[in-house]
Amino acid sequence: MMETTPKTDPEVDAPADPAPKPRRWRRWLVLAAATLAFVYLGFRIGFPIWIESRLPEDAPRIAFSPNDTWLKTVGINEAYQLTFTLAEGRLVEITSGDTGTDPKRIAAWLKRNRIDGVLLAGGGDVDPKLYGGDSAVASLVNRQRDDFEIALIKVAMEKKLPILGVCRGCQILNVAHGGTLRNLMDDEQHADRHFNLSGHPIDLADQSQLAKILKTNRLAKVKSFHFQAVKKLGKNLRITATGPGGVVEAIEGTGDSWILAVQWHPELEVGDPQQEKILKAFISEAKKRRR
Repeated sequence: MMETTPKTDPEVDAPADPAPKPRRWRRWLVLAAATLAFVYLGFRIGFPIWIESRLPEDAPRIAFSPNDTWLKTVGINEAYQLTFTLAEGRLVEITSGDTGTDPKRIAAWLKRNRIDGVLLAGGGDVDPKLYGGDSAVASLVNRQRDDFEIALIKVAMEKKLPILGVCRGCQILNVAHGGTLRNLMDDEQHADRHFNLSGHPIDLADQSQLAKILKTNRLAKVKSFHFQAVKKLGKNLRITATGPGGVVEAIEGTGDSWILAVQWHPELEVGDPQQEKILKAFISEAKKRRR
C-alpha cells in the first residue's frame, strides 16, 4: 500500500512572520525632540532667573534696541543679555512698536522705565536713502527701525544719556549726526577682511576715550561682521579706531554726552578682559545717572 504525504495548508502551517520591531530612528527622533524641548524650556525659564540672581539692586537700566534680523532666532540678543548682565547692567528692550518715532513718546518711555543709558545693537544695513547712498546694494534694511533709532538717539542726547553702539549701532549713530556710510562690497578685499570669523587688528587714536578705556593704542584682533562703515563723519563725532584699509572701526562723541560706538562685537567676546572694559565703562557712565 502506497503511503501518501499529508497535504498541508500553506495559510495554516506557514510559520508566522516575526512581530515588527519598532524602528530605532523613530525612538531617537522622539528622544532628541524631547531633549531639545526640555533644554529650550529650561533656558527660557532659567535664564531670566539667572539674570535676576546676578544683577545688583542698583544695576543701571539700559534701553536696548535689539537685533531684528534672522540672528535673533539663534540667540544673538541673549548674547547681549548675558554679557551685560556680567557687566552688571540691566537691558530693557525697546522697539519702534513701543513708541514709534515721536520724541515725546520716546522721552516718556525712557522716564517711565527709569532708563540710564542706551544700547544700539547690530542688525541689517541702514537705509542708504537716509544719506544719499545706493539702495540697490543694501540688505536686510528696516527703515522703520532706522527712523526710530535716529529719534531715540536724539532724545537720549537731549537727556545726556550715555550711548553705546555696536556694529549697525555705529553706523546709525553716524547717520543720525548727518554722516554717510560706505559699502565695503565695492572692494572685495575690504569686504573679506571685515566680515569673517578670524578677525583683524585695529589701531586706536591717541588720547581718545576708547584708547583710555582699553589702555592701549592697538588691539591685535577684533571680530567684525559688517558690509557698511563710516564714510563722511557726522557732526560732533570723531574717529577713534581704524582697521585694515583705513576702514573706520570706532567713533565717539566730542560733546558733553558720553557716546561711543564700535564696528566689532564685544558682546560675543565673553571672558575677554579688553572687551569687558568697553561694556563696564558704559555701565559706569550709566550708573552716574542714578546718583
